Amino acid sequence: MEKLLELKDVAKSYSGVEVLRGVNLLLKKGEVVCLVGENGAGKSTLIKIISGAIAPDRGTRIYFGKVYDKVHPRQVIDMGIATIYQEIDLIDNISVADNIFLGSEIKTKFGFIDGKKQEDQANELLDELKLTHIRGSMLVKQLSTAQKQCVQIVKALKNKARVLILDEPTASLGDQETKLLLELVKKLSNAGIGIIYISHYIDELFEVGDTFLILKDGEQTALRKKIETNPEEVIRDMIGRDASSFYKREYFQSGKRTLEIKNYENEKTVYNVSFKIKSGEIFGLGGLVGAGRTELVRMLYGADTKKGGELYIDGKLVSIKNPKEAIEKGIFMISEDRKGEGLLGIRSVKENIMLTHNERREWIHLLQEEERVNKAIELFNIKTAGMDAEVFSLSGGNQQKAIIARCVEDMGEVYIFDEPTKGVDVGAKEEIYGYIVNLAKQDKFIILISSDMPELLSMSDRIGIMREGHLVDVVNTKEVNEEILMREYLGVK
Repeated sequence: MEKLLELKDVAKSYSGVEVLRGVNLLLKKGEVVCLVGENGAGKSTLIKIISGAIAPDRGTRIYFGKVYDKVHPRQVIDMGIATIYQEIDLIDNISVADNIFLGSEIKTKFGFIDGKKQEDQANELLDELKLTHIRGSMLVKQLSTAQKQCVQIVKALKNKARVLILDEPTASLGDQETKLLLELVKKLSNAGIGIIYISHYIDELFEVGDTFLILKDGEQTALRKKIETNPEEVIRDMIGRDASSFYKREYFQSGKRTLEIKNYENEKTVYNVSFKIKSGEIFGLGGLVGAGRTELVRMLYGADTKKGGELYIDGKLVSIKNPKEAIEKGIFMISEDRKGEGLLGIRSVKENIMLTHNERREWIHLLQEEERVNKAIELFNIKTAGMDAEVFSLSGGNQQKAIIARCVEDMGEVYIFDEPTKGVDVGAKEEIYGYIVNLAKQDKFIILISSDMPELLSMSDRIGIMREGHLVDVVNTKEVNEEILMREYLGVK
């Protein structure tokens, strides 16, 4: 089988710290190599080396049978290697066709863009992949997240990509959207495209993968063929322990205080939602993508405008007009979009952790601030080069822990976690679960949104089921399983 890409003994260091050492990778035509490892294992560095964004300190890069000492990103793209990240890189307000041909537009003899020809060719590309539900004339903002991911892949294939690197492509998707994307991955591999696939979802990896390259702390711990291994072995290679030793939450009696939501709704996505939770309880919100879960909690947090509804804490009406008011009243939200909404990317770890705490003060005591940040870094086990390091230099799990550290720095009453472990490795998930349970033990109100049903079932005391903007049921987690939950999500009895 034709070799498309090969790395031999690749290593990379930053400031004297080795983040990759002795990694080998071979990708053949039509093969799906799954790159597996905890956050901070070196996956992102390896992708950057392949894509030409950074150069290795040592090792050999072989593209399509030819050795290259130096490459730059444009050169790698022109060779036929495309990297598609989980953050959508499309322009919402122009058409699918215009996005696909952006930078290489088809023009008439008069020099104008030939929109009709671009649409026709875009539709041909979409039809080849049986993506007939997406048309070149559609605006990108009309598409679901999964459809946008598909358009990014089509754009890469239009540029004659022979290798696709897919970095957490389903991290923001629900079950049905994930199924759509995985089917597309299978079609592409069957058509001879070589794929490097990165995901923290083990079931997903075993559905599409042929080979597993497993990294831990920058080292290659194993290279396994799917037919010769199982999820337990892969997880053990990733984290150095059995899956059976994963975090199992502690259950305890909920408190007597109450939080009540009455008749919350907006114009289009949430309709007359009411429920009551107790302090010390972890209340889950489940449902398919588009069910209204995030829209509901964003209204509670004051990030979105509500049409109607009342919030009561301990029987007292709480009025919230914006997130600043929410924070002042002890309501914190950890958004699913940590990069877009949760963090100031080019600012330091220290500034991000102290952000809401310092906003309330006219003067900042620098020595006390450093002491608080150091304690937070130690308490939340945030792996960083130092408090002054840029927060986006941290792995995804450590970025998430920095956001949680910020919220806990000024102790609140209500904590809303929206997909708190999205794009986070198994080890970091365990730590985040522990922080959530610890807040519940402190008699706080916890609302947890997750599209991962095992996570929702294992972490929640009760689950509110959202469907098409309505709260259709509230179930006790001890009385349901994944099949029952999915039936509730779909409205199938």
